[in-house]
Amino acid sequence: MTIFRGIISTIVATAVITVGALAWYTNQPPELGRLAAASGVLRSSDGRIINLTLTDKGFWREPVRIEEIDPRLVEVLIAYEDQRYWQHSGIDLRAAARAGINLIKYGKVTSGASTITMQTVRLLNTSLGKRTFTTKLRQMVEAIRLERHWTKDKILEAYFTLAPYGGNIEGVKAATDAWFQKSPANLTLNEIALLVALPQSPERRRPDRFPHAAYEAKQVVLDKVAPRLNFAPNTLAEVASEPLPSRLSKPSSHAIHLAERLNHAGHRSINTTLNSDWQRQVENILAADIETRPAPIQAAALIVERKTGLVRAYVGSAGYSSTLRKGAINYLTSLRSPGSTLKPLIYGKALNRGLIQFDEVFDDSTYFRAGYQPTNFDQGFSGKVGLRNALITSLNIPAIRVLEKIDPNLLQSELNSYLDGALSTQQDAGLSLGVGGLYLTPEQLVSVYLGVLDPRHARALTFEVEELPRTEMTLVSQSTADQLLDLLIQEMSNGERVAFKTGTSYARQDAWSVQIYENHLILVWMGTPDNEPTSTLTGAGSAFPISLEIGRSLGFKPPSKPVLQPRDAFEVMPAKVACHDLINYPQNGSWIRSTSRVLKIIGDQEADWYLNGKPLGRFRSQIDVPQAGVNTLTARKGSCSQTNEVFLEQ
Repeated sequence: MTIFRGIISTIVATAVITVGALAWYTNQPPELGRLAAASGVLRSSDGRIINLTLTDKGFWREPVRIEEIDPRLVEVLIAYEDQRYWQHSGIDLRAAARAGINLIKYGKVTSGASTITMQTVRLLNTSLGKRTFTTKLRQMVEAIRLERHWTKDKILEAYFTLAPYGGNIEGVKAATDAWFQKSPANLTLNEIALLVALPQSPERRRPDRFPHAAYEAKQVVLDKVAPRLNFAPNTLAEVASEPLPSRLSKPSSHAIHLAERLNHAGHRSINTTLNSDWQRQVENILAADIETRPAPIQAAALIVERKTGLVRAYVGSAGYSSTLRKGAINYLTSLRSPGSTLKPLIYGKALNRGLIQFDEVFDDSTYFRAGYQPTNFDQGFSGKVGLRNALITSLNIPAIRVLEKIDPNLLQSELNSYLDGALSTQQDAGLSLGVGGLYLTPEQLVSVYLGVLDPRHARALTFEVEELPRTEMTLVSQSTADQLLDLLIQEMSNGERVAFKTGTSYARQDAWSVQIYENHLILVWMGTPDNEPTSTLTGAGSAFPISLEIGRSLGFKPPSKPVLQPRDAFEVMPAKVACHDLINYPQNGSWIRSTSRVLKIIGDQEADWYLNGKPLGRFRSQIDVPQAGVNTLTARKGSCSQTNEVFLEQ
């Protein structure tokens, strides 16, 4: 009796320990397993894949949310695989009992008891795919564990992310793109039946290799679920006659540099702002042009939407695989000398502050300052020259004279703030800023042009659909932006209206063209990977023809000529004039980074000045700001008053 009691106690204790251990184990959060690895996928704004990077194991796999899947696919899967999916807790006990009875009755397996949750467990951990009794028990335990921590929808998302669909295709997103060239959101019943059948035997049912087997498997799914989902006979007849896909489509690789730029933190699916057709067109134009030029000359191009900053085409080099031209480098993020492309900003800042006028006439002659004696690109001088001609012909001396008036160090500091501190590591360029001495990336240069042409709109590039444009700082006023656009517009000999600014760096290492259209900016850069000098590259002769070809091929509309206000053209104003700007710098909305709390001021020296509402008295060129963050600067003169809000960051 004592022995019997001991056995019973041991059994009970073992059962209690086992149940307790199982309870403890299933209470632990499940591991993500294979779900942690995904492909890097870039999609264009219309949903097409433009770049694909496989997982480390070589699979094309994308995470999917339940709301991205056609609800009928979920219904058919559950009706076919696991009718009580929404009721059970990972194990369907009725199905398991039925399978056991049939096994005893017929001596073989006639029905399965594997739930969708158990299948998901196997997909998460491939070691649980063996057909053994102990493995089956482990599947059940892991299924209970999964159900304790994940919702039913999340389990379905894991299943539809990992299910195999032939070859290296995993997950319904990759499957619908590869087999049907569409998203999983809107499928036909024919496509749904194939997607339910494929994971059971993904290689033997591939419609491109075994069309008959695929068709039969599709029909088995439909026949089984038809009574459960009340499919009409005529519907089944129609689906039976529909063909299955005959080939597996793999996306071609475009925008490789952007994929690397956005995926540096790990593989993920990204809905970009790129236009897939424009991307291919720009890539083709650059590739065709670069073939005519000797190595190591390279090229890059960028199309950005004005006012929004949305990037519509992004080509980091002409030929990623070229070793002679170092095509793997992303030249759109490489610091280069911008040549004369910052001249519109220089003149714009001077116009904005009233230091020059729209009809200004400059003296283009010998210039010498403290050992610095710049020349024009052609080594000559033009004498008296107007602002429009000085800007269009990229004369250096007038731009440097104006830069001296506005203070090059101040402009560089303002640019650094505008570009979120990206220029902090560069030394002050001084007056050489006007001729390419301040290095910028093509991305940064386009951001500057966004601010120069469309102030108070986007000032930074946007690559992803979910991002919002940043507008908290401007470079010039809208009236100045209109003046600059008017100055840049030209008529070509064929009557075509164009607006652009070119630039050529020292030793012709870099050639630039920033072309302005009604709704877009096109930037083209050409140069040598390691700043090797050339004898051929110029902005006007090399980069501009490419930007012009891109704009023409895409049918871009030329910019409308702005309607200038009388004060923009500096016509005589009536005797009753409005208040002029009292604060020229810092501008309203400026974001200034500084190692100290000293703020430089440019404005009306006759005005009374206030900082955060406290009087400063008469004008001072520098003031101490007591606190970082938002500060308000006010100037008052007579009945005129102006307040600018500035964010000081340390």
